[in-house]
Amino acid sequence: MNQPDGQQQGLQLAKNDKVYFLILQGGIGARILQTAFIRTLVRQRKAEKNNYPILVCDNTLIGHMVSAALSNQNVHGIQMPDGHGAYPSDPGVWTLPDGSVEHPAFTHWLDNFRYYRQEDQYPMWELLNNNWERAYSIEYGFSLTKLIHQHKYKSGPSSFISNHYAQTMGLDYDGGPPMLKMTDTNNQLAEFIRSTPKPIVLLHLGMDRNKQDYASPINYRTFKVWSIARWTELVENLKHKYSFVQVSASEDNPEIPNVKAVKVDNLNPILQILESTKCKFFMSVDNNLPHLAASIKKRGVVLWGSVSPYVWGHSHNINIWNKASCDIIGCWRPNVFDVLPGGQSWICDRDYSCMKSISVKQVMREVEKLEEILKNDEDKTKITL
Repeated sequence: MNQPDGQQQGLQLAKNDKVYFLILQGGIGARILQTAFIRTLVRQRKAEKNNYPILVCDNTLIGHMVSAALSNQNVHGIQMPDGHGAYPSDPGVWTLPDGSVEHPAFTHWLDNFRYYRQEDQYPMWELLNNNWERAYSIEYGFSLTKLIHQHKYKSGPSSFISNHYAQTMGLDYDGGPPMLKMTDTNNQLAEFIRSTPKPIVLLHLGMDRNKQDYASPINYRTFKVWSIARWTELVENLKHKYSFVQVSASEDNPEIPNVKAVKVDNLNPILQILESTKCKFFMSVDNNLPHLAASIKKRGVVLWGSVSPYVWGHSHNINIWNKASCDIIGCWRPNVFDVLPGGQSWICDRDYSCMKSISVKQVMREVEKLEEILKNDEDKTKITL
């Protein structure tokens, strides 16, 4: 396996060395949020007066991006082979003083670790099997289902998802942003950004989905989708002053007219656009983009449907949520996986009114509000300088 740029090359583990082990779980957005806890682990390690390596395990490049952000802190990313994710069913802070595997989630992960090898070192799974100082992971299934229902009628920062993750993991959350740094840049993308005459707005339409609007009543994450017709109208209304870039991971994602489409297979190109001074703000539905943008405090406009922005959102963004569009505040979703007892997919019988109630005019008004906020941000920066 090739080692991505940004991964610390100096990790040398002997068979008896101790490590801290953080497993990132859930969707990409959830994993991005969990990187904030690395700061807690670094502080905890210092308080315990040791410098054991902190290993961040993930089946994307996120672990390596954390390592790059903390290049001098003995924090290392471990990338699982493609297709090896994990959604464990039990919570946990696990202390394994005798090196035994006491949790079923670890059995799953260790089976996959057999595919990973440190160059000229012992198999990584063997090292971890014998040498955890402490291991952390969120419990992703039942606990988030409970959270969805607990916070249907609740608003405020106390319900922010990172606080919940911290409680589940037995770690403190310091309120800070995710910890990520680019590990690679794309020269063609850099040239496009440089040559674009107008300010850039970054778009992420949602989950990987079919080109048809609401193509299937069981289409995954349909309750997070805003119509392509409305995205097209929005871009048409704003194209005179912005250049739009749309990122997606799937060839089957619909592309909007008058928009530069960028296919991505990791987070680096997205972060490259966000970090550019040409990028004024982003626009998206509830997906990983708001969480990635939070790592550099980039503002945006986010459209919310079945999921509360008070749980998953960021207060520096403009969060559009027409919670009165449905007859409950929140959603009837049965659980975080949207699967009914017996295995059938859950279907919204309210015709996804939460997302369909968001009009282009409403979004335009909120864009104007964000533009004013950004102007004030720029004025404050000028005064500071």
